[in-house]
Amino acid sequence: MNATLCILTGCLALIASASTPSAQTLPMPVSEQEYRPVEPAKARLGQMLFYDRVLSGTYRVSCATCHNHDRGSSNGYRLDGAPEMTFDEMATNGVSPWAPFAPSSRHAPALFNLGAYEFDTLFSDGRVQLKDGQLIVPPEAKLPDGVTDVLAAQSLFPTITSDELTGTQGSDLAQSNHSAIWDALVARVADLPDYTPFFNAAFDDVAASQDIRIDHIANALGAFVASEWRSDNAPFDRYLRGDATALSMQQQRGMKLFYGEAGCNVCHSGSFQTDHGFHAAFLTAPQHKSEAEKGDRPRWLGRMNVTGDAKDLMKVRTPSLRNVARTAPYGLAGQYETLEELMRVHAGGFDAVKIGSYRPADSDTEMDIRVRRVERASLEEQKDLIAFLESLTDEAGLAGRLGKPEAVPSSLAID
Repeated sequence: MNATLCILTGCLALIASASTPSAQTLPMPVSEQEYRPVEPAKARLGQMLFYDRVLSGTYRVSCATCHNHDRGSSNGYRLDGAPEMTFDEMATNGVSPWAPFAPSSRHAPALFNLGAYEFDTLFSDGRVQLKDGQLIVPPEAKLPDGVTDVLAAQSLFPTITSDELTGTQGSDLAQSNHSAIWDALVARVADLPDYTPFFNAAFDDVAASQDIRIDHIANALGAFVASEWRSDNAPFDRYLRGDATALSMQQQRGMKLFYGEAGCNVCHSGSFQTDHGFHAAFLTAPQHKSEAEKGDRPRWLGRMNVTGDAKDLMKVRTPSLRNVARTAPYGLAGQYETLEELMRVHAGGFDAVKIGSYRPADSDTEMDIRVRRVERASLEEQKDLIAFLESLTDEAGLAGRLGKPEAVPSSLAID
């Protein structure tokens, strides 16, 4: 096979290569030292908050609406290419009255192994980052004091995002500034007496409910996410630790392609199959039909949202491939339902990527040369590669450590 296969933005893309690796370079087995330590009491409090709808503007969604144990820490949603709005005679300013009752329509990424130190840049555009010991976030976010790590910082962003936790219709937090939203959420949580023992156990500086701050909430959510979805005991992990029987013959063939001739590890490197870099890949973000028909640049700009550099247009962070076989659909917006479909679509290279007359190749970004196209892997090679991807499935990691709580202090419904 005279091509390199790379999986970017949750998708598989066949890419040309002048030469192929002559030997496979396997990662080292994952060790405990690769993870940040987590205090159990903080994780337990974070579990409650993660599943509690009290953190949403409408009281109708929670973090778990989009990152659920039942769906591999994702939501399984497929976000279609921004179809034209359906007429609704009861709509106000084009928004249906039923909209607040629906969960976020975003396709949510999985959360595996985010407690590892190497996950220091979060979101597909990298807007939250830990660099040289400093947390870097968009200036308008005005991160509160006391937030301890990158996961805690990340956890605050859904609370201030209208199509995530803040909400629009039926939300008493809509149109509020960030500080006002966080103050309101703290007041809600502090008003629930069943939360106080959890905060007492997790934080030495919380003696009573009036001591609760937004950084406590953020740090608890970060602790839960850091520890909950550890995924490092898949068949591939056991193979790396010396169990030669952990992989089937087909999976071993796929592994040799992945780390050898196909060169998938050019981008999907390391213990968790990600280089944490930003690449312009085949997958483009959905845009409104009218824009697509005119060939306009998409409103979603990828890494360019953060850097403002046109060269970063449509670039996104390489996702980890842990449990990829169990977290369909695939792609930044969930456009592809199966790994097989992903293989077929992206074997066609750039010719398969077009939204109206707009194509990433026509933009002013320097598209990553490794994803320009071309030759197909054989059908059997594709099957072998998919078999290897299945060997990255860790059943215990999928289930989580604490799991879904039976109830939360607000007594609101659990997703």
